[in-house]
Amino acid sequence: MIVTLLVLIFLVAPLSLFIHELGHLFPGLYFRADQSVLHLGRGKVIGQWRKGGIHVYFHLFFFQGAYSVNERKRPFKDFEEAWISIGGPLFNAITAFVLFLWFKEQGGNVLRISFLFNMYLALMNLVPFSIKGKDSDGYRLWSIVKRRFLNRLE
Repeated sequence: MIVTLLVLIFLVAPLSLFIHELGHLFPGLYFRADQSVLHLGRGKVIGQWRKGGIHVYFHLFFFQGAYSVNERKRPFKDFEEAWISIGGPLFNAITAFVLFLWFKEQGGNVLRISFLFNMYLALMNLVPFSIKGKDSDGYRLWSIVKRRFLNRLE
């Protein structure tokens, strides 16, 4: 039980969060972001990788969340923002599907935990909520839908 929890905290969660944030970065790059930044964890930066407009920072407490930002001088269009927002949950859902197929064949706790955590990230990030100015991917999507479609109905 303790080993499983440690594997979740120090291996599965950081890798799954990294995958999630890559899911936001790739659409941003596709839509020609001037700069794409990914932070894995919190605290002091212990490593970084840069190539062109891509910056990846690894923090000391790498298991304490992650976030990414895509920036462009010209604002992203609504459909571009929507793809950037849904990219994270989509990457987690694809990862969960691959892990599910692998788990069916191989079994094992790490694969099962990885599958479940990626499904959790995919589904929970689609729930629209905003806490202290931090919006979920689902909240951003809902805002775009509301702005584009529902406001026209009023």
